[in-house]
Amino acid sequence: MKKLTNTIRIILFGLMGLLSFSSCQKWLDVQPEDKFTKDQIYNTEAGVLEAYNGLLLKLAADNLYGNKMTLTNLEVMAHRYRITSSTNPLIDFQEFQYTEVSPKVFFSGVWSGLYSTIANINDFTTVLPTVENGMSTHLKQLLIGESIGLRAFLHFDLLRIFGPAYTEESKSLEAIPYVDKLSTEIQPFLSSELVVSKILADITTAKQILSAEDVKSLADSMSYKNNRFNYYAVVALEARVQQWAGNKEAALAAAQEVIDAEDNFPWITHQKITANGANPDRKFFTEVIFSIFNNKLYDVQKEKFDSNLQESDILATGQNNLVNLVYENNVSDYRYTYSWPEATTGVAYRTFVKYQDITDKTITSRYMVPLIRISEMYYIAAESTTDQAQALSYLNTVRNHRNLSANITDYAQFENELTKEYMKEFYGEGQLWYFYKRKQKTNIFSVNTGDNKLNVTNAAYSVAIPEEETNGR
Repeated sequence: MKKLTNTIRIILFGLMGLLSFSSCQKWLDVQPEDKFTKDQIYNTEAGVLEAYNGLLLKLAADNLYGNKMTLTNLEVMAHRYRITSSTNPLIDFQEFQYTEVSPKVFFSGVWSGLYSTIANINDFTTVLPTVENGMSTHLKQLLIGESIGLRAFLHFDLLRIFGPAYTEESKSLEAIPYVDKLSTEIQPFLSSELVVSKILADITTAKQILSAEDVKSLADSMSYKNNRFNYYAVVALEARVQQWAGNKEAALAAAQEVIDAEDNFPWITHQKITANGANPDRKFFTEVIFSIFNNKLYDVQKEKFDSNLQESDILATGQNNLVNLVYENNVSDYRYTYSWPEATTGVAYRTFVKYQDITDKTITSRYMVPLIRISEMYYIAAESTTDQAQALSYLNTVRNHRNLSANITDYAQFENELTKEYMKEFYGEGQLWYFYKRKQKTNIFSVNTGDNKLNVTNAAYSVAIPEEETNGR
C-alpha cells in the first residue's frame, strides 16, 4: 500500500487554501486569512459561492491550466514551438529530459497543485450538504455535482500525465491514487483500470445530480456556463475518458450526446470573429464547453508570444514560418489566419496571438483558457464510430466550420487527417501531447528538425511520479 505525501494529506484538513485565489478580498479586510473558520466561509450563500469559485480560480495558477499545462510546457513537449536557445529552460521539455530540474519542478507542481484542489473539493462536498445558511437545495446540488465532475476531470489529467498510455498490457500497472474522500488514511496507488473506473463512477454521480430537472433548470439560468463544470462538460469528459480506455461505443455515445446539444455551444462564424473590430474572438469562445479564468493571461501572452521578444525567448515556429506547414498554407482556415498573423513589429514571421488582449475590458472571455470545446466531441465521435462515411462526416463538419470547403473523402487518409486536425485545432490548449500519448505515436511533426519529423520513444510519454511522493515508500 502506498500513501499520499504529508503535504497533500495536510491539505485534506481545510478549505483555507481556496481563499488566496478568491477574486474578492472582503474577508481579508476583516481578519487574517488563517483566522477564518469553516463556519465563517459557509455562513452565507455568497461565502459558499466564493469558496466554489476559489476551486476554479486555483486551477488558473501559472503552473496549472493558466499557462504551463495549456499554453506552454505541454505544447513544447508536443514540439509545437521552436526552441532556439540551449539556455531556455523549456529546452528540457522539448528534449523529453523530464528528470532535469525545470521539468521536475513543473511536474511536482502539477502533482501537488491538482491533488490539493482535489482535497479542497472533497472538503467542499463533505461540508456543504450539512450547511444551513438559507441556500436552496438545488443550488447546493448544483455546486456538489459540478465539484464531483471537476474531481473526475483533475484525476483524469493526472492519469494522462503520470500514468502509462492505456493498453491491455498496461492497464493493470500502478498509476496514481484516487482521492475521493476527506481522510488522513493511507491512499493507495491504483492501476489505470481502477482509476478509470473511479473516474467514471464520479462522472455517473455528477450526471445524476446535474440532470435532475430543478438542478438543470437552475444551471440553465446561470450565466457564463462556458466556465462552469456544467452537465455537458461532465458528459464531454466521459467521452474523453472512454476514448482513453478504448471503449469506443461508450465514447461515441457520450460525444454524440454533447453534439446533439451543440446549440448550447454554437459554432463560431466569421462575423463573430471579426465584427467586433478590436475585440476579435480568436478563441472561438462560443464553442467552449469548459474553461478556466486567468486574470494574468495577457502577462503570459506578452512574456512568451509577443513579436517584440528576443528570438531566444519567443515561442513561435521560427523564421521559416513552419506554422504554414501545420495549416497547409491555407489562409482560409480561421485558426491560421486569426491566431497566427504575420508580425507587424519585432520578429519578421508569424506569431501566436490567440490570447492577445482585446480592447473591451468588460468582455469576460478575454481571460478564459479553453479546456474542452465542441470540436473535440466531433473528433472523438469520428474516431469511435465504425461507420466510415459517418467518421468523415464528423471530421468534415469541424473543417467546414473552420472555413475549409474541401472535404476529406478517402477514409484511407482518416488517421492522418485526424492528426492534422488535432494539430490545427488545439494550439495553446495543451491537448496535442495527450493525443500523441494515447496513440503512442512514434513519429510526430516537429518544428525543431530539418525535415519536420521526429522519431519519439516511450520516454516522450513517461513522466515519473515526483520524488517527494515516492521517497520513503
